[in-house]
Amino acid sequence: MEWNRAKNFMLVFFLLANLLLAALIRYETGGYTLTRERENVIWAVFDQNNIAMYASIPRSFAPMRALQVSGYDYDFGRLLAIFFPYGAEPAHVYDDNRDEFTWGDARLVISNGYISFVSGETAAGTPNRDAAIALSQAFINEHYPDFRLDVHSIRYVRRGVRIFYRQEHQGHLIHTNFVEFLVTGEGDELLIEEVDIQYGRPLGFAYMPRVLAGPDEALLTFVQNVRRRGDEPILIRHMDIAYFQVTPGSRDVYTAFYAEPFYRIFVEGQTEPFLVSAYGGQMR
Repeated sequence: MEWNRAKNFMLVFFLLANLLLAALIRYETGGYTLTRERENVIWAVFDQNNIAMYASIPRSFAPMRALQVSGYDYDFGRLLAIFFPYGAEPAHVYDDNRDEFTWGDARLVISNGYISFVSGETAAGTPNRDAAIALSQAFINEHYPDFRLDVHSIRYVRRGVRIFYRQEHQGHLIHTNFVEFLVTGEGDELLIEEVDIQYGRPLGFAYMPRVLAGPDEALLTFVQNVRRRGDEPILIRHMDIAYFQVTPGSRDVYTAFYAEPFYRIFVEGQTEPFLVSAYGGQMR
């Protein structure tokens, strides 16, 4: 009887503890949610500066930890198997900072952590966007399944369309870990002409979470910086938070580098997003 009473007491205790913890989490999270008043202020700043935003402003900015990333951890054998036919023996020239492999007209260069592959083939025409995504997605599914399409970075260029995939780690996008494709051709004759890759292996989150600048603060920093450059109309088409490697990588895979959260602000007519540190609120 005493044991049953003790078990009931423990169940009640844990239930109350869980309710208290849930309330604390809800209270803490609520403190890092963009209020309607703060959002209205930034919309007023937009109106005064001839800026439109056809996207939602991120509302949550709970503290985040920096992400530890290894040096450029590339398996040359795997890369050769990905980009050259089975049984191929590419010519290899190298120095301290560069390795170049060639097979026919195809060329793979690995230099200072940056991987560049050129197929040596060309195709005329402008690809259908969805067809180009399907072709590049098949490559990603086979070789880099933890990378996901960064639809806001897709852009048409003079020869084809460039499609970006970025690594996702525990639900967070790493902007500086990417696979970029140049897809050319049209109809059923599509071709991946070029692939550019850069990534460091995520090692885990570091230190304690740090408080973030609010999205309205990041947008205010953005407005102040872009208005120094001119007063032409600006259209913001997307905004989010992603990790950006702030310390340069190297070939030393045993050295930890750091990626920090940055607000990405995509503007119509710009090929790259504006980056604002979520820790300090400074424009990169």
